[in-house]
Amino acid sequence: MLLERGHRVRALTRQPTSSAGQQLVKQGAEVVYGDFDDADTLVPAMEGVDGLFATGTMHRAGPDGERRHGKNLAEAARDSGLPHLVYVSGAGAGEGTGVPVFEVKAEVERHIRALDLPHTIVAPVYLMENLFNPWNIAALEAGRLPSYMPADRSLQQVPIIDVISVAALALERPERFAGQRVEIASDELTAQQMADIVSRITGHPRLVEEIPPDNLGPGLSALFEWLDRAGHDVDIEGLRREYPEVAWHRFGEWASRAFPSRAA
Repeated sequence: MLLERGHRVRALTRQPTSSAGQQLVKQGAEVVYGDFDDADTLVPAMEGVDGLFATGTMHRAGPDGERRHGKNLAEAARDSGLPHLVYVSGAGAGEGTGVPVFEVKAEVERHIRALDLPHTIVAPVYLMENLFNPWNIAALEAGRLPSYMPADRSLQQVPIIDVISVAALALERPERFAGQRVEIASDELTAQQMADIVSRITGHPRLVEEIPPDNLGPGLSALFEWLDRAGHDVDIEGLRREYPEVAWHRFGEWASRAFPSRAA
């Protein structure tokens, strides 16, 4: 997205010669080596840039990895004199939820603030792409839509493309976003409404399959229990008014692109 807007982009990766790294080179990015587990590689990678976009690493590194990586990244940003860090956290972080994923993200946010870095926190709610997590594939392939909450319980969601769009806007306008924590959501609907939308898109009826969250283990179970009990309360329409530059996507718009190539 930044390349498309005419920006020079430096991409950080542990494998610059990988196919993904080389694809970025073909698109016009400068690809450099860096490892969140090796803070000494991060400072030189940040030198000379105007801003940095980074996300947590929970899915790949787990809670301890996200904590370690987030702190290493923040300290490298301070040491390099980075003008602006845009960090993707989570909308539930910092609320004392007791949900492990939120508690770790809140700890990283506190560390960023404690270092007095010029920064913006982008805090998305539940990602629409989570529908395609590995533990959901069997249900999707069987023509069902899995839900770890009651089928009539609303869930705020956001697609990755909207998260990236807000982050890009923050990078382009640091004076507008510096010091802010922006919680973002694009839509709110129930699992039953999601199933109805996917049914219309694919032409194949889908029923909601309610699955006890305990099946997912303690971390994810705590997340879905909190989402059912409390959940997010982002002002979706207010976001659309505040940031009209972002092409916010409703679930149906996202699903119309996601499902023909993923599940039918």
